[in-house]
Amino acid sequence: MAWSLAIQYWEIYILVNEKSRTVASLWDGENLKCTFRRCVDNRLMNLWLEVVQLASTTVFSNDEDALIWRFNSNGVYFSRSLYKIVNFRGIVPVHVPVVWHLKIPPRIHFFLWLLSKNKLLTKDN
Repeated sequence: MAWSLAIQYWEIYILVNEKSRTVASLWDGENLKCTFRRCVDNRLMNLWLEVVQLASTTVFSNDEDALIWRFNSNGVYFSRSLYKIVNFRGIVPVHVPVVWHLKIPPRIHFFLWLLSKNKLLTKDN
């Protein structure tokens, strides 16, 4: 079983005899071909059915795994993207140029510009 499944479904993983095999090698298209060291109760059987459900919705391939940075549109890590996540908690500041065309006092324009750049003098900044 995959390492992450071993952590998430530890109670099932410790009972499986085929610990060194992958889920892909145990999956026959309909069932996971595993044997257990002992019988399981209803709660563990429900956990097992969750694992089988996960396996049935997964597409297995022989391609090599690749790391994908999900916080960047092209999947490649850049320190700039990490900086945005750390500083803005995943929220992308939006500045709408239309604000400059509003009929409001210049100090409000400036305030909105500072707000869009996250440069307001607030306690958290």
